[in-house]
Amino acid sequence: MASLTKAQIKLIQPVVKDKISRVKFSANWQKIYHTFEIGEPDGAEKYLFFNGQDWQLLREMVQVNEGIDLLNVNFNQTRAEFALANKKEKYANIRPDANYVLVKLPRPVLPQEDIPYGLRMTVEQCLQLCQQHIPHNIVVVENLDAFDEIHQFNYANFPSEFTAHTLFVYRGGGGHSPAGCKRLLLEISTNAQLSKTVQVGAFADLDPAGLQIAHLLQGCQFVILPKFIHDKDGEQMSHDPLSLINDHHDYDKQWRQQKYLNKAKLQNWQLVANFMQQHRISIKQQHMLAHQLPLIYLPID
Repeated sequence: MASLTKAQIKLIQPVVKDKISRVKFSANWQKIYHTFEIGEPDGAEKYLFFNGQDWQLLREMVQVNEGIDLLNVNFNQTRAEFALANKKEKYANIRPDANYVLVKLPRPVLPQEDIPYGLRMTVEQCLQLCQQHIPHNIVVVENLDAFDEIHQFNYANFPSEFTAHTLFVYRGGGGHSPAGCKRLLLEISTNAQLSKTVQVGAFADLDPAGLQIAHLLQGCQFVILPKFIHDKDGEQMSHDPLSLINDHHDYDKQWRQQKYLNKAKLQNWQLVANFMQQHRISIKQQHMLAHQLPLIYLPID
C-alpha cells in the first residue's frame, strides 16, 4: 500500500476527529481515496462523502499504514518526542534544527573567564536559563557576523551594564533555522514570569527590511539603531564617513518592505521610517561596527 504524505495525513485528521461528511475531491483526496478506497465520490467527482463507519475505517487504515493514531497524535513535537509513540518521526512539526537557537549569554551566566561565548542550545534550555538568570533584555540580531561581534559595537549611549544583562539571539539564516528564534519569542510571550520581566528588542540593518523584521518580531518593544537619526535634519548624513556607507540603491530595491512600512502601525518607530524614506537610508550592521557608530535604543511606545 502506498504511503501518504504528511500533508495528506493532516487532511484526514480533522475529518476523523470531527466526523466531517464532505470534502472537496482534490488531488490529495483522490490519492487518499485510491489508497484506502474509503468514502464515496459524487457523480461529478467534485466532492468525497463519508458516513457510517468511514471515519473509524480512516482512523484504522492510517494507524496500520502510517503508525499514527489520528485521535491522539500531537504533531507539534520534536522528532525524538514524536518517535516515542509514532512510527514515522519525520512527521513531527519541529524539525531538528528548528528547536535550537544561537545565543550570547549575559555576563552573570558566563564562567569566570568572561568570554562572550556563542552557544547553540535548545529552546527549552534557553527558557530554563532565562528563568534561572532572568536577563533584562533579549535582543534578536539580524546578521550572523554582527551577532559574532555583538559586544564590539558602540553602546556608549546605553544605560550602564546594558550588554552585561542582555541575552543576544541570532535571528536565524543559513545553517541556523529562524524557527527556533520564533519559537523562543512565542514561549517568552506566553510565560507569566518572563513576559513581565524581560524586554524583547531587535538589532538589524538600518533599512526598510530591518525595521520590518523588528515590527514582525513577537513582542518586540525596542530597536537598536545609530544615534544620528535623532540629529536635526540628519545633518551628519552629508558628511563622511556616513555619506560613504549609506547605500541609496539598496534602499530603492526594498520597495516591498517600504510598502509594508507605509501600511504598518509603527507608533514611535514611524520617525525611523520617515527618516529612512526622506534620506533613502540603507546602512548595514557591518558598517555600524566598522565605523563604531554610536547606538541608541528606541522603544516602540
